[in-house]
Amino acid sequence: MVLYTYPKNLELFHFPKILTGVLARKSSFTYDQHGIFYFVGGGNAGGYGVRVSPKNNIANLYFLGLLNCRLLDWYLKIISTQFRGGYYSYARRFIEQLPIRTINFNNTNDRISQDRMVSLVETMLTLHKRLPEVKTPQEKETIQRQIDVTDAQIDKLVYELYGLTEEEIALVEKM
Repeated sequence: MVLYTYPKNLELFHFPKILTGVLARKSSFTYDQHGIFYFVGGGNAGGYGVRVSPKNNIANLYFLGLLNCRLLDWYLKIISTQFRGGYYSYARRFIEQLPIRTINFNNTNDRISQDRMVSLVETMLTLHKRLPEVKTPQEKETIQRQIDVTDAQIDKLVYELYGLTEEEIALVEKM
């Protein structure tokens, strides 16, 4: 994982990256597929860009799914600074501590899991893009239900990847 901010890293902005605001109530990482967004960051304001290190060979959308999953958000809230109003710091020093489940490309199940995650995250991105375009409350409700189902599928996949027990899952979902 490569985190970056500050002007000294301007040459990295044009690459695909995952973006997040520093203060949020929950994980809200998003994907800049075309490398068109620049941001200010640092401390407890602005945002950060996160890139997967090329030597890791994991897909950006797999990484995005992990960063937005319930398990890693639960963990980040344990190690992060909490602010007034229910906001948490998603600063570099906390993101770097997240236990990222790498993929063993010699393991067929790992490769299948990464492909499944990428597919689910693509679905999620498409649904979120469609949500503001719909006209009726019924359409919004239908898409929101699809988002909720996809989110639950991502969380289930993450629990499997990390080998969580039913008791551990219940603990995470209680938050």
